[in-house]
Amino acid sequence: MNWLPQNDSGFDGFYFNFKTLIVTTPANYGLVAADGTALNADFTAWHAAYLAASNPSTRNTTTVATKNTQKGVSMSLVRGYAAQIRANRAVSEALKMGLGLHIPDTTPTPVPAPSTYPLLTIGSFNLGTLRLTAADQLTPDKKARPTGTAGMLLFSTIGETPATEPTDVDFNAFLTRPKFATPMDPADNNKFVTFFGRWTNGKGELGPWSPPVSIRIAA
Repeated sequence: MNWLPQNDSGFDGFYFNFKTLIVTTPANYGLVAADGTALNADFTAWHAAYLAASNPSTRNTTTVATKNTQKGVSMSLVRGYAAQIRANRAVSEALKMGLGLHIPDTTPTPVPAPSTYPLLTIGSFNLGTLRLTAADQLTPDKKARPTGTAGMLLFSTIGETPATEPTDVDFNAFLTRPKFATPMDPADNNKFVTFFGRWTNGKGELGPWSPPVSIRIAA
């Protein structure tokens, strides 16, 4: 990840803030006055080259080339000081972020258990094979599982009448894609198959049950 602004005006503003804070109180960042002096001198050289290359009256191939060369030098200097400050545990994260430094997130944000349920749709029933699709209750027009989920657990039950509750269901599959196809047993012809689904996250925590979807088997 490149945390330094790449365009000239963005880098100029970033560098001004970076060097000003360090020049004012270098000890806050584990540095000394000489470090502030070096940064201030380099910023002055960069800013002058930047202005010369930006002003239409002075912009030419020479001033642009000088600016590009100085930008490389200045970025290298900033990265060096940034690495030193970032590694210093005595410098607070607030001070580091005030300089504009990128602070990696070392504490992963826990993924909660799913709070929504799948919406199952029976797409077709051809040649004894039934096909299902799934969407989330909050995005019924999108065939995608919700953020933070690892997939969907699919269950079914077969009986003389459609099931209304997910009791005595059989586990069919763990699905990472919103489509599922399963052959039906001819012995169950004219019975009803009812499906239920639940989202799950990577820790195996389950969301609420889906509403049932049923169809008469024609195997």
